[in-house]
Amino acid sequence: MMNFDTDPDLIVQPYLNGVKLVKPKNESGLYPNIGSLFNMPFMVYFVGFDASYIAANHFIRLTNFGTQGGYYSHDDLNGVSFSTIFKKETVQMLAYENNNILHTKKLTIYDNKITQRLDEFSFSSLTFKFPVFDAKDNIIGVFGISALTDRSVFKEAESLSSSIERIIQTGLITQQKNILPGFHIDNIYFSKQEIKCLRLLIAGKTIKLIGQQLSLSPRTIEYYLDNIKQKLKVKTKSELIEKVVQHIWPEMLI
Repeated sequence: MMNFDTDPDLIVQPYLNGVKLVKPKNESGLYPNIGSLFNMPFMVYFVGFDASYIAANHFIRLTNFGTQGGYYSHDDLNGVSFSTIFKKETVQMLAYENNNILHTKKLTIYDNKITQRLDEFSFSSLTFKFPVFDAKDNIIGVFGISALTDRSVFKEAESLSSSIERIIQTGLITQQKNILPGFHIDNIYFSKQEIKCLRLLIAGKTIKLIGQQLSLSPRTIEYYLDNIKQKLKVKTKSELIEKVVQHIWPEMLI
C-alpha cells in the first residue's frame, strides 16, 4: 500500500489537474487544510490505488457497521479495504474510478453514484475526485469529496446546492456555470441517469426494459425512480408520471 501524510494541518492546494498536500506557512492561505475539510458536511476522503482508505471524515466513518463500533478519528480508516465495508459492485466501481484518475491525471466528476454497503444500506452522491501529486509530480492517491444527493440518508448533510457552493468556495474547483452534470430545476437536482430513467418511464418502458436499455439492473432503476419520487414528493409511478407531464418542466424530457 502506498501511504502518505494526511496530517489535519496540511494544506490541500490545487496543483496541475489535481491537488498537492503542503505544509502551512505563517501567512493565512487561500486554500483549506485537511482538518477544515474533514469538518465540512459532506464526505471527504483520501484513498490509495489498492482499494483501501488512507484517511476520511466522519461521514465515511458512519458507513461502518457491525461489531467494530465505528471509526472515531480521521485516520482510523488507514489501510481499511473497501471490501470490508461495501458490496462487490461498489468495490469494483470505486476501484475503476480511482484507476481512471491514475491514468487521466485530472479531476473527474461522478454523477449520482450509488454506493451499496454490505448491510444493504445504499446512498447516492455527486463526487469530485482529484489525483494527489507528490513533490516529484507522481500521483500517490486520490482525494475525494462526495456531496450527498439524498439528505434522507444523513440528516446532518446540507442540500446538494449548498454543498456544491461550499466546495467551490474552497478554491479547489474553478467555478463554472454548468459544474453539475445533471439538471438543477426549481432548486431540485436531477442527475443525468435519473432523467434517462424518467424519460424512458414516461415513454412507457417497464423497469426491466429501462434496465436493459441503460445496462443497469432493475434494482438500480428502482433506486433511481425512488429518488425522483422522494424529490417530487409523490408515492407511486403513476403520480410521478402525472406530475412530470402536467406540471413539471419540459426541458427535463427533451
